[in-house]
Amino acid sequence: MNKRDGWFLWAWVLVCACSTVGAQLPQNAQQVQRMAPTLAPLTALAVSVQSQHMANSGARPLELVCPRKGPAPGRLAMAPAEPTEIPDDADIEQALKEAREPLDARLTTPPRTGALRPEKTSHLHIAIWGDSHMAAAFFSDQLLRQLAGPAGPNANTVSSRFVHAGVGHGGVRALVQKTCLTGEWAREMAYAHGDAAAAPGPGMTSLVAKKPGAMLALDLRDAQGLARHTRLQLLHHGDASGPARLAISVDGEVETQLTLTTQAGPNALALSTDVALSTLQIRVLEGSFRFQGIKLPESATPASTAAPLHLDLFAYPGATVAGWVRSDLAYLASWFTDQPYDLALIAFGTNEGNDPRFNEATYRDTLNKALGNFRQVFPQTQCVLLSPGDRGIRVAKSKTAKANKATKGNQKQAANKQDPKAKSSKNNTAVKPKTSPPSTPAANLLKYSRIHAQIGQIQTELAAQHGCLAWSMQEAMGGVGSAYTWARKNPPLMAPDLIHFTAAGYRELANRFMADFGLTAP
Repeated sequence: MNKRDGWFLWAWVLVCACSTVGAQLPQNAQQVQRMAPTLAPLTALAVSVQSQHMANSGARPLELVCPRKGPAPGRLAMAPAEPTEIPDDADIEQALKEAREPLDARLTTPPRTGALRPEKTSHLHIAIWGDSHMAAAFFSDQLLRQLAGPAGPNANTVSSRFVHAGVGHGGVRALVQKTCLTGEWAREMAYAHGDAAAAPGPGMTSLVAKKPGAMLALDLRDAQGLARHTRLQLLHHGDASGPARLAISVDGEVETQLTLTTQAGPNALALSTDVALSTLQIRVLEGSFRFQGIKLPESATPASTAAPLHLDLFAYPGATVAGWVRSDLAYLASWFTDQPYDLALIAFGTNEGNDPRFNEATYRDTLNKALGNFRQVFPQTQCVLLSPGDRGIRVAKSKTAKANKATKGNQKQAANKQDPKAKSSKNNTAVKPKTSPPSTPAANLLKYSRIHAQIGQIQTELAAQHGCLAWSMQEAMGGVGSAYTWARKNPPLMAPDLIHFTAAGYRELANRFMADFGLTAP
């Protein structure tokens, strides 16, 4: 089987394999659909489309140069944080023992089956919704790298349709080479902001111009620096505050001023150019403008030569699954009426577990509603829930080493001053070093590990109820407490915060995801 064929087999093994650690899952696509609850049909809102042609010559390549920002506002000086470190192995083992989490349970090999039943004959459309773990794109990049063949992921093997409004935010990798924001903009996410939930973009994020003069510029060339698009849609929201006026330019050429002719609800400005555009600049002249993303056209090439995988990444740092609860579903569905997804990965849980008010019953209820809403928008899409990885806790840096060093120095000085013939027991008594008590009780070292395990269990149970599969990052790592082991790998697989992963860590998780579905060697 060649790599190209592997694209089709990959998505369908997800719906044909028992892949979740410690859970029995449906064995085929038909069984998955039977397990999903029957929901009332959802009528998506209609998107109002306005067209505008932009003349461009494509005479010269253009590098997007962001305006220099002024000095950052002064901040009050803060006392330096106390140095922290990874707990030592003895404390970790003690915490595991007290939590009655046997080491053997953490090392259990996840069951893997690979009943390949390629039921898909056309090209796959995949979407990923998630938090910072997915937003960094190291995980999805590794999936693509394994499956795209020797040439790697490129325009011939992977296509994408959306650039969501989280573009330009730290920790978000999108389909743009560069983003410039000037003037006053506000980022709003459906999980936290009512206006963004009432008018959700495809990524459930919005970028709102607060005043005229706000400017957004994007370099839309691909990873190889090639301009590929002569058509795109600028997604935005229409409200009752009156039409907005914009000045738009492509490739640094003369601006075109226009007034958005909007209806209340989802809107799109369809731009076309003479030649493939490199950069797009949008300047707000007047009125309210809520940017919700960019939609790129589907490839016009024949299916036999089109990219074998279509991947849209909708992930944002700090996001929770509550975005799927709060969003207006008819509005959200309006962006996805032309091409449904074959597969969706839903990767939330880390930020829910970080909430000091985390409650299992409340989380279960929220996730249940979120999955029900997902099924309203995507009733036929196969889905896999990815629960969060293990999480550790850093502790205050131990002063034991310094105390031991100081004690030895004092002992040496005292010995030099002693009469070498002195034999008193007082002088021969060893001085015991004073050690500071641990700043964090051993039991707290697994605080978030155990919360993530609870989240993973809840996701597994509810995934089956909604016709989805589930996969646990934490179990793939080795279970509760494994974050500390991954942090001490060489190279480290955990980031210093013991929450996120290094690029190597995300690649390893992707490899284990593939292996757990029987697609690659463990």
